[in-house]
Amino acid sequence: MLGSKGQWFYPTAWSTAKDSPGTIDRAPPELMNTPTTRRIEVPISGMRCASCASKVAAVLERQPGIARATVQFASGTARFEAGSEVDEAALARDLAAAGFGLPEGSLDGRGLAESVAVSEEEALRERRDAGRRALLALPFSILAFFSHSLGLPHGSELIPAGIVVFVAAGPMLWRGFRNLARRAPDMDSLVGLGSATAWFAGLAGLLAPRWVGDAASHAHAAVLIPLFVLFGRWLEARARHGTGDALRSLLSLTPATARVLRLGEEREVPLAEVRPGQLVRVRPGERIPVDGQVFEGGSAVDEAHLTGESIPREVAAGDLVHAGALNGSGSLALKATGIGADSALGRIGRALREAQGSTPPAQRLADRVAGIFVPVVLVIAAATAAGWLLAGDSVAAISHAVTVLVIACPCALGLATPTAIVVAAGRGAREGVLVRDAAALETLAQVDVVAFDKTGTLTAGRPTVRRIEPIAGGSTEDELLALAAAVEVHSEQPLGRGIVEAARERGLQVAPSANFQAETGTGARADVDGVAVWIGSPRGAAARGHAVEGVDALVTRAAQGGNSPVLVERDGKLTGSLGLFDPAREGVRHALDDLVAPGLHLRLWSGDAQEAVRALAAELGIEQSEGRLRPEEKLERLHAAQAQGHVVAMVGDGVNDAPALAAADVGIAMGGGADVALEAAGCALLRDDPRLLPRLFRLAWRTRTTIRVNLAWAFGYNLFLLPIATGALEGVLPLRIPPTVAAGIMALSSVLVVTNSLRLRWAKLD
Repeated sequence: MLGSKGQWFYPTAWSTAKDSPGTIDRAPPELMNTPTTRRIEVPISGMRCASCASKVAAVLERQPGIARATVQFASGTARFEAGSEVDEAALARDLAAAGFGLPEGSLDGRGLAESVAVSEEEALRERRDAGRRALLALPFSILAFFSHSLGLPHGSELIPAGIVVFVAAGPMLWRGFRNLARRAPDMDSLVGLGSATAWFAGLAGLLAPRWVGDAASHAHAAVLIPLFVLFGRWLEARARHGTGDALRSLLSLTPATARVLRLGEEREVPLAEVRPGQLVRVRPGERIPVDGQVFEGGSAVDEAHLTGESIPREVAAGDLVHAGALNGSGSLALKATGIGADSALGRIGRALREAQGSTPPAQRLADRVAGIFVPVVLVIAAATAAGWLLAGDSVAAISHAVTVLVIACPCALGLATPTAIVVAAGRGAREGVLVRDAAALETLAQVDVVAFDKTGTLTAGRPTVRRIEPIAGGSTEDELLALAAAVEVHSEQPLGRGIVEAARERGLQVAPSANFQAETGTGARADVDGVAVWIGSPRGAAARGHAVEGVDALVTRAAQGGNSPVLVERDGKLTGSLGLFDPAREGVRHALDDLVAPGLHLRLWSGDAQEAVRALAAELGIEQSEGRLRPEEKLERLHAAQAQGHVVAMVGDGVNDAPALAAADVGIAMGGGADVALEAAGCALLRDDPRLLPRLFRLAWRTRTTIRVNLAWAFGYNLFLLPIATGALEGVLPLRIPPTVAAGIMALSSVLVVTNSLRLRWAKLD
């Protein structure tokens, strides 16, 4: 029957999903299939705008052995697949030549916490640098503006303005001109050209004010451009730092040390030194350092950080607990099963990090535009200056050209989608739902059909035996139940566990069995006291050659009241049937009603008996249901719905759900499901609670809205303001943007995008 199920969510070995849009794929198939290929994420320093990400990707693309490179400006990271022949020193040199940095040892496989720490340190350094330089620029900016009021001579404002441009904003200026000389201009190039042009225009204004304009007005523009940019970058960095709060808080939950029990003594050791199988002591009130099985003791553990469940869970010997959980008042001795990256917390953190670094389809156009944005702006600025010079207005030529350079903002394009995805993935983890990648979240917002498995998904997965129907003249009820339990004692499938539990409750002696063999989706067999016993579904019984009439008669009796019938065969002859009832999960009807309300269509596809499936569908208000479906038949139903134009989400938890989860537009795995189901799914519920589904969908819908607003602003801002900045529309629109105002607008553009994304942290999902 179905494979083994864990007690909780273990997102093990989630393979990389379909290639993220916009990725660079240069590797031949033979490289991609070699076991030496590694998936690596490295922090990249020096990225200050969306066009920088394109440059880093171009450098990576040229490296032998690197493929499928994806660079995220929002997180300051690059992800790629690399062979063993990648030369880290050569890669670092090429990145440095392009103006970017690669921390030493990045290709050695940093741990998640270390990788995040390096990225955070780089972001913090840039934020502090922008803040210090903005503070340095502020008093000199004030002096430049009020030099006349202080009785200083005309033109003296250029001195403090020069300190602002060439000292406070000096690194930005020199980076911009250096990248311009390399024919790889970026945002710094635009700002540097704009502020330097304004300052030199002020200097020229002392000599030829008639042709260039007043020196003071140009000096004021030269001051405000870098001041606004530096202040804007500081604000943006602060806002972007807030997008990663969920991942940082998750990683901070695991203690750095653990108390290992050896020969009856406790010894505190670094967490990295703990090995699976060792006993770990957890005292009252401490965080649990490892995944493990309770060996001794009992307590209540708070796993809200993992599952979103606020009520502590009582645990005793034999129960599983997870790293990061808060121990209650009891003392526990644990047998370690997962440490660090191999713990549930570590895997969730890795999945969250990958989701936050993935690129959804909506970002493809923005990335392409951002990659060519700066060169296009330079051309527009040059054309603007030339046009006004030909019109005979040299003052307007300088003013409009500087405005074009300063008002353009590719950063908003680069931040529009990634910041929303980062915040949404973190919010989801906090709510008890995990999104595997950005594409899954975007597709989920388009879903119109949601298909469910039955057992363990909509039902509690703890069926109980309600009817026992032996064939007349054959075994007694107790004999039939004991025979079935002897086979199912080897199975962890829910129906099997229910049969074994029923036999134990009756105090029956369960005979030993041998040669157990599971038949996925149909049944299981074993030898019991020398007798061949098979137990399975009505479909499986028919496939074994039993007469349809005999099968139907047993099924009819066992299935009364919505039970799931299971048939028992002894030495090739049917000997009876069992009826098991698995009640719907608490609150599932309310959750499904919440999905139907916005227009989603629900379907129930199950391998269980048709009678049980129909009864559950009627109880839960599901409009379409079908039972006795093999895994391949679920796939057929799914493909048929997709062929009709539906976007389908599949919700399941078992081994036989994995094909449908993988083939669905979005697969959603239940928290207690089999690992193979979790690997095939695009999203997962961190606990066995369908009431989390409406939250997942609302998160997807709100994220889609946020991304659309961000992209509309990023594109609309540039498309609307750039033509005005050139002055070409002055005859149509009585609107003129001076360079000083342009600098302020540009600085706030990226901040608005990030701030709008941060609203997802507090969006209502209930």
